[in-house]
Amino acid sequence: MSVDKRSVSAREYEDTLKRIRDVVTARAVLGPDGSIEEIHVLAGPGRPVKFIARDVESSLIAAFGHPIDRRKVSIAQLGGDPGRQEKRVQLRKVEIVSEADTAEVNVYLKMGNNEVMGSAEGVPTAKNWLWLSACAAINAIGQYLASDISFAVEDVSVTTSRSTRIALVSVRLFASGKELLLTGSCPISHDDREAVVKATLDAVNRKFAQMLEGDT
Repeated sequence: MSVDKRSVSAREYEDTLKRIRDVVTARAVLGPDGSIEEIHVLAGPGRPVKFIARDVESSLIAAFGHPIDRRKVSIAQLGGDPGRQEKRVQLRKVEIVSEADTAEVNVYLKMGNNEVMGSAEGVPTAKNWLWLSACAAINAIGQYLASDISFAVEDVSVTTSRSTRIALVSVRLFASGKELLLTGSCPISHDDREAVVKATLDAVNRKFAQMLEGDT
């Protein structure tokens, strides 16, 4: 029996997909009418992608009674030994775009074979560059997580401890009706903005494995 698409939330789709063998996490993007526009799955290396894709289709049909266009399903697979996977995101690159009246920060992250990019832009002031760096980082991280998990940058600052300058970041995590304050830090060796991105990752990575599994 087919379930009315408008009555199904993204979280319900994601919970169904996360029960599939070897699926680490899943994210569903819904259209205004409640139909699935995109499915993003992060899977372990246990089975070929084509088998996981087949299970995605069959699980959605079994649970909700309607098929999905295969072109809407994206599957990224972690590499290596599944028993030794460390569920942490790694920083690939921080890209700074500076124009007369616009500041833009692009943060590129990687987990396994899955790469994402998050962006933030605004007015190019000294304080705002740091704020945008943290925002771009959490915008990238959010692409790995379920749709009901969100972040908000609480505070960004640079302090000095003896002769070392340190980036400090506080991030609010909102998930399952709960709110949690996460904090991270990173010594500044080259660029303040890159250090802020690393401090943001330091804050979030401590809870990242739990967030992937929906246990926050």
